[in-house]
Amino acid sequence: MKEDRYFYWKAKVKFTKGFDHFTWQKINDLLLLVEQNFFLKAQLAKIDNIESFLKIAKENGYNLTAEAFAWFVVTRKQIWDLFDMAQTTPSLKEKLLSSKNPQQFIEIAAAHRYQFSVDELAWLLTEVKSSPELVSINNSVGEIITVSNYGRIEIGYWIWLAEDWGIVPPFCHLNKSGYLVSQNIRNPFLLNQCFLPKSYFNQRLMSVV
Repeated sequence: MKEDRYFYWKAKVKFTKGFDHFTWQKINDLLLLVEQNFFLKAQLAKIDNIESFLKIAKENGYNLTAEAFAWFVVTRKQIWDLFDMAQTTPSLKEKLLSSKNPQQFIEIAAAHRYQFSVDELAWLLTEVKSSPELVSINNSVGEIITVSNYGRIEIGYWIWLAEDWGIVPPFCHLNKSGYLVSQNIRNPFLLNQCFLPKSYFNQRLMSVV
């Protein structure tokens, strides 16, 4: 989106939220397809409006609305812009990292004019955490760890914080904390809340001699 259209959609999206994780994932899948398909990527590089983008998306099996795509783009930019601002504003970073729960984090973000929901934050961080570019395997015990940077953003802080809250699932074979299981909240250690990252099967566990 060009800058003027971004601000138009940012204002519009603020009042038209209500999209779900299925829509988020569908758009993300489309963009992953674009990255893997040279012809499709070249085709999209020639367009300059959202209507043409949606037409090409539909031709490739992704039926989307302009509102849904704008919501996806604007929401992600809001979260990344907040992380970027925290990089250069230690007081903001300290406030965010001191959040006792995700709702408090969202309220701090909103006070700085960054609008997104707890679910949207969880979806983006889970997606980043499962990225094959961001995950490595500790060669001593086979424990999975995430690296700290995503481009110039220090992403490790936010993933660890979200794991602590229970909105981003841990890797299933890590040691499980007992306190979350006993609390009356969504249990991130249930099998359907755990995952192995995409890179897990692409990397080799080193044996300790």
